[in-house]
Amino acid sequence: MQNMRRLVIVEDEPLISLMIEEIATDLGWHTEGCAYTESEALTLLKACAPTLALLDINLGSTTSLKVAEACRARGIPIVFTTGYMVRDIPTECGGAPILAKPFSQDDLEIAFARATGMSVLQAAC
Repeated sequence: MQNMRRLVIVEDEPLISLMIEEIATDLGWHTEGCAYTESEALTLLKACAPTLALLDINLGSTTSLKVAEACRARGIPIVFTTGYMVRDIPTECGGAPILAKPFSQDDLEIAFARATGMSVLQAAC
């Protein structure tokens, strides 16, 4: 069942992206790819079939909101990460789980489960 858990990470900080990838692997997810910009992310989405996308809201000079739109159009659940204050989170994020940085492995596991509709126990198997 592990191969059914395919993740795309969109994060402009390479060390944070690597940390997320390691945690996701520990949780039984396979990372199909990492992107650091909006354009890289949109290209990556065309080349793979993730079952979940983890998107940093702020990608430096742009945001991941167009990437989120592309994910939603394909039915790919989303988890957002951010360093923003709650009041500064764009309304376009909708009801997707939002993780405030820094976050723990448990936080990530719960957000993945919430986004995919799995229980935490299922998400960890």
